[in-house]
Amino acid sequence: MTPTGEIDLETSKRFLLKFALENGSPGRYDVLVDTRQTTGRLTIFDLAEMVNVMIEHRGSFRSKVAVLTSDGYQFDHAKFMKLYANNRGFQVGAFDDFEEAMNWLMTSNELTEGA
Repeated sequence: MTPTGEIDLETSKRFLLKFALENGSPGRYDVLVDTRQTTGRLTIFDLAEMVNVMIEHRGSFRSKVAVLTSDGYQFDHAKFMKLYANNRGFQVGAFDDFEEAMNWLMTSNELTEGA
């Protein structure tokens, strides 16, 4: 997000690229992306473009990515990103509850049906 809390595609893609650089081998850390305090919204097409960034840097996204959002449209978009990314071989979970997200991150690397 921008310094004012606005979420936008270019800032989100820069974040993913920065994460990809920092999470390359030997790092491979799980990550929690907390978007609960953001404003604005990404479209479904924007989310697909973000997953494409993950595809381009697949080696840096071998670990879990938990997306924590507010309930409502943000959660619906996070569930779409989860589905889109999971279908491309990534371990992405969508959550509107912090404890559930942390529990998912701390479990084995197997994809869980509830995530």
